[in-house]
Amino acid sequence: MTVNANPPRQARWDGWRRCAVIGTVTLVPTSVLAWVYVLSTYAFSRCLTYGEQCDPDSSGLMSLAWWAFWGSAAAGLLAIVLPARWQAMTWLRPALAVTQLLLQLVTFTAVVAAA
Repeated sequence: MTVNANPPRQARWDGWRRCAVIGTVTLVPTSVLAWVYVLSTYAFSRCLTYGEQCDPDSSGLMSLAWWAFWGSAAAGLLAIVLPARWQAMTWLRPALAVTQLLLQLVTFTAVVAAA
């Protein structure tokens, strides 16, 4: 019977991967918080209920928020699941994590600005 002198290495969770996990987990609550604010405004609730006082520019902002939300989710998930053994991950994971957080900020800002 032989004993393995090199036990299996545990996966390292670097700071950029943790940042991506935190950003991805907080993406939906951040978006919900923005929508709660928007739905509580008088103008948007009037637009939603009666179709009055609707801002024509809000459709462009909602489209931006939609694409920024899904882009943020994709960048965050890629930063989490791509293996660390790839050489490109030394620069790609930080870029994906920062992109994820910036797109999350764009999502929040676009939804709030549509109000």
